[in-house]
Amino acid sequence: MTWLAVGIAFAALSLGWLGWNLTLDALWQPTDRVTVRRMLLLGGVGPNDHVVDLGCGDGRIVIAAARDFGARATGVEIDPFRVLWGQAWILCAGLRRRARIVRGNMYAADVTDATVVILFLSATSNFRLQERIRSQLRPGARVVSYYHPIWGWEPDLVGEARDGYPIYVYTPRGAA
Repeated sequence: MTWLAVGIAFAALSLGWLGWNLTLDALWQPTDRVTVRRMLLLGGVGPNDHVVDLGCGDGRIVIAAARDFGARATGVEIDPFRVLWGQAWILCAGLRRRARIVRGNMYAADVTDATVVILFLSATSNFRLQERIRSQLRPGARVVSYYHPIWGWEPDLVGEARDGYPIYVYTPRGAA
């Protein structure tokens, strides 16, 4: 196989992967470390929490929750490449006992064990997830959403990220 053929195959795979990602409800956009820390602080994350990041991307929020806040953390991500990247990062950080990333659909994810749910998704994704989250979370669980509010929910707190965009913190009423 020539280098040209390898280059063409790589370009075709890359374009296919990019095209597939464009069909998803929420495109991946990495969150800066200052904003990640601010989200976790505003969410009141601590060692007794189980943080679930829906659409976790490369797992940076999962890792920060486990490493910096002592929480148990789970990320749910549909993109297999980002799942592998996040799992490798967890291994390198020595966090296998406190953090994990699973490949899955965020709309089917079970959040009944979560005390904090993290969302950095589209407004549409937040809307589609809100009833599932409300029905599964236990009383006192928190939802932290960066950038987009959850329609129809009243935030308990609105903070600001480093970039000036809002971070909404909710304690869903009527949780299971």
